[in-house]
Amino acid sequence: MRGKLMLKKAIFAVKLSLFPICCWPLSKDATKLRMICVELYHYLCIILAICLKLSLIYAIINHLDDFIILVELILFLSSVIHSIGNFIFHKINRHRIQYITFEVIHFSELIKPHEDIIIQQYIDKCHIFYGTCLVTFYLATVVTVTIVPIIMDQPFPTLAEYPFNVYYQPLRTIIYMHQVVVGIHVTGQLCTNVFMALLLWFASARFDILTEELRKTTDIYHLAKCIRKHQYLIEYANEIVIATRPFALTTVCCSTVCMIIVCLLILTNQSLVLITKYATFGMSCLSEVFMYTWPAEHLIFTSQNVAQAAFDTPWYDQSSQVRKCIQIIIRKSQKPITVAIACIMPTLSLNYFASYCSTIVSFFTTFRAFLNDAK
Repeated sequence: MRGKLMLKKAIFAVKLSLFPICCWPLSKDATKLRMICVELYHYLCIILAICLKLSLIYAIINHLDDFIILVELILFLSSVIHSIGNFIFHKINRHRIQYITFEVIHFSELIKPHEDIIIQQYIDKCHIFYGTCLVTFYLATVVTVTIVPIIMDQPFPTLAEYPFNVYYQPLRTIIYMHQVVVGIHVTGQLCTNVFMALLLWFASARFDILTEELRKTTDIYHLAKCIRKHQYLIEYANEIVIATRPFALTTVCCSTVCMIIVCLLILTNQSLVLITKYATFGMSCLSEVFMYTWPAEHLIFTSQNVAQAAFDTPWYDQSSQVRKCIQIIIRKSQKPITVAIACIMPTLSLNYFASYCSTIVSFFTTFRAFLNDAK
């Protein structure tokens, strides 16, 4: 069963990418000592990130008149804030994330042949994009902490500054290692986007599987089973949405800030190398937003397609009891499953992503016109 094997590989890849931050949910039989150790480790990660955040803010204050350094510092600061936010949201939602994740694992152990085909189609559709993102995130971190300090002739991976002398040992090595560790944590939290996307894709796949089962319904007993499964999937998908929303919001906010900063840099007279570097960073920010909007769009349609599948069954020549069951499924499918936060974040979809890109382009065009008028 190729789909089953690929799903297990996808789970392993995501789990491995989250290893540095220990954000893959612990098993239900984990010892209390292990849970305490993970909790303390997360608190340590947050403290280390806050320390680097303060150093970056201190450097920003010292370089308000240097646009290039200011841009790089703000981009680093945004990434660190993103990491802190994800750690906090993970702690708040850890029980919900544990429940929905182990449902994925349990399902991967019991995949049936007709389910295997659909799972395989989903993984074939998106494994290249998300796999490339995972590799790129860690590759960029390795380059930043090993090659950048040498090429740029700077003592540390970031341009963070401290209100004391940092050029004597062992303090210099400690600060260097501190920034490396925080950089790895930031990368791990970027991989959380792939983790949340996996959960959204899984919910869509489950709805697609139910749709296929509905089309093959032959009797009232199988239909009743589909109704129970549909009710469970709605509740389960809503749990995934609740867990996913704060991570998506953090990603959208931080990516928006970074995109605006990158646009400002591109509009200034900088070297081609520098513009290429930050344009690549901007593309990475867009890919982070796309990680959520793509599966969120698919979930909207798959959750509604169940109603169409129920309507397409030969209900017109069935008993009144069967027609009543069909009505139940159609009624419960009227409201699609969406990833949104009322008054804060609109419904994530490909339309939203297009609007997001359009807004960035409009800002770029407006600011370029403003600079031309100023000249």
